[in-house]
Order: sequence, then C-alpha cells, then structure tokens
Amino acid sequence: MLDDVNFVLLQRVLDGAALRHRVIAHNMANVNTPGYRRQEVRFTEHLAAALAAGDADAIRSARIEVQRASDPALQPDGNNVSLEREMGDLMKNSLVHSTVSQLLSTQIAGYRAAITGNTSGG
Repeated sequence: MLDDVNFVLLQRVLDGAALRHRVIAHNMANVNTPGYRRQEVRFTEHLAAALAAGDADAIRSARIEVQRASDPALQPDGNNVSLEREMGDLMKNSLVHSTVSQLLSTQIAGYRAAITGNTSGG
C-alpha cells in the first residue's frame, strides 16, 4: 500500500494543497502590508515529472516550493495581493483538497476491504 503509486500521488497532492492553503491565507493576511509580494506554491511540474517516472519514490520526493510571485504591483505601495485572486485560488484549492481526500478515502476503504476479506464495502 505504501508503495502504490496512486496512493503516494494522492498523499503528495494533499501535501501540496495543505501548503497552498497556508500560503494563500498568508497572502490574504498581508493584503494591506506595504511592499508585500504574494507567494505561490509550485509543485505541479515537479509532480508531473515524477509521475512520468511512474515510481512511488520519485513521487514521494517531488519538490514542493513556495516562491515569490512575479505579478506586478497592484497598489502604489508595491503590494501585489488581489483578494479576488486569492479567494479564487482558495476555492480552487479547496475543491482539489476535497476531491483528493474523497479519492484517498475510497482507496483506503478498498485496502481495508482487501485486508479483512470484506467485499461488501462496510
């Protein structure tokens, strides 16, 4: 189970979504901080490369990075946080987290059924 590529992939996506949620909240908290530059989580491309390898260890070690976004300043004080963008990103991230959590839960239920020999799903 711990080396199942799908299981590891779902775990890493949840890790990325959890970090992205914290980063978005941090951006929103700094919407009025002069000179603050929004941050973003980058790991989709690292995860895609690891997934192409098809190896659970490569997926498990895919980098999740927090980087300063290169968006231009939106406010005269140099701040580049847009609450509308952050709220949209938060909603999208919440959807990803919820969907992946449900998939992971279903996969764990399948493992549990296989281990106990219970194929009725309960």
